[in-house]
Amino acid sequence: MKFNILPWLSILAVLALSLWVRSNLIEINELSFFCDGGGQTLQCKIRSLIVLSFNHLGLGYLALFLGTLAAVTRSGFVGLLASMVGMAGLILYCWDFAAVGFLLGVLTLARSQLGEYRTQYRSS
Repeated sequence: MKFNILPWLSILAVLALSLWVRSNLIEINELSFFCDGGGQTLQCKIRSLIVLSFNHLGLGYLALFLGTLAAVTRSGFVGLLASMVGMAGLILYCWDFAAVGFLLGVLTLARSQLGEYRTQYRSS
């Protein structure tokens, strides 16, 4: 079994998408003035949902919950989800809880991949 790089690339894709969202939807002053002034475009609605998610630390809490669930169940898939949500939370202003969820997710994902490797190449 070769090393599965797809989960790690998906975490990097979430990093790139989060950076794009932060720079193109959140930190543009003209867009914030337009949206706060009553603009009702789809871009303003998406921006509003993203701002609400980090105003209430939603991404951080979700990453922490998923990271804890991944550590308890030792599920690589839940670890991947925790890592992806944690990465988005780290970029989108939910540092504290998202950092813990991200680390728990990455450690669980790495452990699950190591476990798969060990079971396949264990010498009997």
